[in-house]
Amino acid sequence: MRNLLLVVTLLLLNNTLLAQSVTPDGYGLKEFSIHDQKLGLIRFYVDTVNIRRKAPLLIEVNGSGGLPLCLYIQGNRFVTTPITFNEELFSKTKDRYHYIILGKPGTSFCDTLNLDLSVSAYQKNPSQVLFAFKPSDEYTKRLSLNWRVQATQTVISYLLKHGFWDQSKIVALGYSEGGQVVPSLAVEDKRVTHIAPIVGSGLNQLYDGIMNWRIKAAKGELTPQQAQDSVEASFRGIAEIYKNPTATDKEIGGHSYLRWASFGTVVPFEQLRKLSIPIYMIAASQDGSSPIYGLDYVRLEFLRLGKTNLVYDTCVGCNHYLVSPESSKTVGPSYIDKILAWVQQK
Repeated sequence: MRNLLLVVTLLLLNNTLLAQSVTPDGYGLKEFSIHDQKLGLIRFYVDTVNIRRKAPLLIEVNGSGGLPLCLYIQGNRFVTTPITFNEELFSKTKDRYHYIILGKPGTSFCDTLNLDLSVSAYQKNPSQVLFAFKPSDEYTKRLSLNWRVQATQTVISYLLKHGFWDQSKIVALGYSEGGQVVPSLAVEDKRVTHIAPIVGSGLNQLYDGIMNWRIKAAKGELTPQQAQDSVEASFRGIAEIYKNPTATDKEIGGHSYLRWASFGTVVPFEQLRKLSIPIYMIAASQDGSSPIYGLDYVRLEFLRLGKTNLVYDTCVGCNHYLVSPESSKTVGPSYIDKILAWVQQK
């Protein structure tokens, strides 16, 4: 499941088993908030390096789930403070750009979670955090593709109004769920100059699960009938989502119907084809969460349409986190370095 795999890996990024800061300033970030009548409270964070200087804007649009950007975990005789923003992206952009990341609706920068686990039990299976942490009711009520797009637009307007931008570039880098947000953001907000969708989706996100059942059958992991039964169950669930597209009291796979319906109504490729700005798309050849087949389709259609604004980069032998599934090590150059070099050239 996309949400499960994403958060587990993000937790491992900072699994030092040391208590670190639980406030934005401890990470070199400054918190801002906007009270919007329609969207509610929007929290966002800007790096404090040269914060008074005008600079290009680089917005990280992170993946799915209701975890905060920082989580203070108290276990049996250990504490750890994992973060869920991209520390490499932050460190490599803060000197040349204003790095910006939004919090999820109804979610503070940091929250506390008590786990009745030993160090070894936590390290062996950090995914237990997912089942122990409960997102806020406000998150469930508001989280959707539309909320994420409109909240990001609101933040861009704030930054421009208050003199952060140097009138050069506004880059939106989206990972996983964020990779599905940034095409719609760029369609709705012409101020965005570059987007980098990373292991998002090319087709309807709800198709990814169906595709995976077919792949399991083709690989012999399921019988054809078992796969078909799972596909039929998926279609029944999808039908219920589309019948109840605003329901927040019903959920599948840890997400509300509202969230699924919003992402399953707007097809990323249909948004991408509308854009003439530079696009750097990254797919992973062994991605079980965002299968590469739907992303390959985007590249194929751009060729058919004669569009030349897409750079399509395949991380060969990589999983959803752009690392080797066997070794959990980075395959090839850092994708952050590649994207930043591309932005500089465009």
